Amino acid sequence: MKDLLQATTDLVESLNPDYQNDPDMKGTPERLQKMYQHFFRNEDIEYHFEKKFPTTNDQMVVVRNIEVIGMCPHHFVPIIYRVSIGYIPDKWAIGLSKLARIAIGLASYPKLQENYTDEIVQAIKKHLKPKGVIVVVDGVHGCMRCRGVQQSESSTITSSIDGIFMDKDTAKQEFLKLIKL
Repeated sequence: MKDLLQATTDLVESLNPDYQNDPDMKGTPERLQKMYQHFFRNEDIEYHFEKKFPTTNDQMVVVRNIEVIGMCPHHFVPIIYRVSIGYIPDKWAIGLSKLARIAIGLASYPKLQENYTDEIVQAIKKHLKPKGVIVVVDGVHGCMRCRGVQQSESSTITSSIDGIFMDKDTAKQEFLKLIKL
């Protein structure tokens, strides 16, 4: 990243020209640099699908309430997500922890929640080719909490659905019941 430390130093200096003499701000440009490097790492998730397991299971697999922290692409403030993923295998499964790692990895670059939700579905669809996949993301947006409308209790819910979940309302309802929405 092009001289990120200089950019964060310039930012801090523009907000507090005397920041170097403020003990509370000692090291702030370096901390900002590390934070932005973390949130802009654009993690490759492909390797999470390398170990697939054959399965004859044709029932729903659900991992719910995966906590993920992303970054708002408009304001560069955190979004705290609760992600629930369900899929119905068709010959292949992956380790349950991989579903969480995929959700975390796809949040490693600022993006709209709507796009993030769909990216999870598309990745699982591409690599596992399940009978169906469904994802619900509940996001608490720092930009809505801290600025603008300042909504301390609001959250945004998005979903993305593919395969059997589109065709069979009973499958969708079962998933929603399992994640208690």
